[in-house]
Amino acid sequence: MRHRRRRAAAAALAGALATATPALASCDPAVRRTTPPIRVAAPRIAASRVSLPPAEADGLTRFDSWPRACELLTPADLRAALPQITKVVQTPREQRIRVTNLGDGPGDDRDAPGSSCETRFWVAGTEKKARAQPDLVRVEDIAVGDTDTVKDNYDSLAGSSPRVAGGLGTLECALAAADYYCRMPHIAFSVGTGPTLYIDSFVGQPKTMEARTYWVRDVLPALVRSVASKLPRS
Repeated sequence: MRHRRRRAAAAALAGALATATPALASCDPAVRRTTPPIRVAAPRIAASRVSLPPAEADGLTRFDSWPRACELLTPADLRAALPQITKVVQTPREQRIRVTNLGDGPGDDRDAPGSSCETRFWVAGTEKKARAQPDLVRVEDIAVGDTDTVKDNYDSLAGSSPRVAGGLGTLECALAAADYYCRMPHIAFSVGTGPTLYIDSFVGQPKTMEARTYWVRDVLPALVRSVASKLPRS
């Protein structure tokens, strides 16, 4: 069976954008984080789902037909879940994909334009503060194609990570560190975040839990549901 795997350095900026990625938060104790508790609302559920073209002979759809990741989680989707967001900047990226099992040799590299998206956002007007940093959500297409190929690629990334009960609106989701790997019948995708969080706290966050832990375990799942609602279930 033909499948693909992702290179470690898979993403490159799409278009003439700066290649340097700003830090998501500072460890400098002089940087004061003064965000109020951030409300979390219900995810925005799409009224219709995107259509995916059929898979080709290698088990994958054409790479230029993969869903644009920035359209799977838009600023409006993010603001629906986090109403106190006051600024959003999205950066689409191109992934370099290596397709294996094509015969002898290491495989064939192909580009999937716009299949990764980094969304940085500020809450409660913090973008006006000189040293404030945005927080990050990253959405990526993992594989788009026939059911077996999609599952193979999902399994290779999800591995033995714990599965999320109920699947968050997908067939299956796994949480690995700060990334949710999920699959529908014909597409696998991920929703993840950066290593730090600028937001101080969330409304409803237990006092014994850190803000980033709450963000990963209780807020990101709402964004996964929003993405899943746009993808075909058959």
